[in-house]
Amino acid sequence: MMDGEWFTEHLEADGGATQVLARYVKQQVGEGMEFSNEIARAVLSSNGCYYEFRELPEEFSGALGEFTHHFVGVQDTLNLLERLYYLPRTDFIHEVTELSLLVVYDRFDWISYQNIYAYHFQRSALGERRIEDVRGTIRHGQLPRFFKLRLLAEHAPEGLLFACGMAFFIANPGERHLLVQVPYTHSSVSDLIARPLSVQLH
Repeated sequence: MMDGEWFTEHLEADGGATQVLARYVKQQVGEGMEFSNEIARAVLSSNGCYYEFRELPEEFSGALGEFTHHFVGVQDTLNLLERLYYLPRTDFIHEVTELSLLVVYDRFDWISYQNIYAYHFQRSALGERRIEDVRGTIRHGQLPRFFKLRLLAEHAPEGLLFACGMAFFIANPGERHLLVQVPYTHSSVSDLIARPLSVQLH
């Protein structure tokens, strides 16, 4: 639980709540194990985990509480990414409240959308209205340097451990790449996600 006095004291100095929350998550996670490449850096400890983009510090997401991580090979990663990419094109999307997928193949900017694939789907609380936005191009068969997923659904799709949660992937040198999954299943899990893709893309 975040200390209210600490939050209020640092809010104005940091210029906004997101920066304060990011600092708080980093402080609570501590040093931990670090994994990084030219796109992103991730830190994992017994207290939680987070990632941040090297050239875009506002691209930050983390969680305090339970999570799982393991190392995956190239083909397993590509198979999982294909399944995630096709989820909106299956009946599974009818069970989804929100689905955001960002795939990064190389350094990029939010103007040209080169080297990324970004997808965002969101359904209103009553299911009467839906937002869907797609930018960039998926590169089938090419291992990305990073990808992240946020999902709110009725059940877990194949390849994931959660129906509601977030996951992120960082490619490492060699054949062992990091995949982290954070299910939203416990009150001790406090998630800080980056801005929704619908905000980033417009």
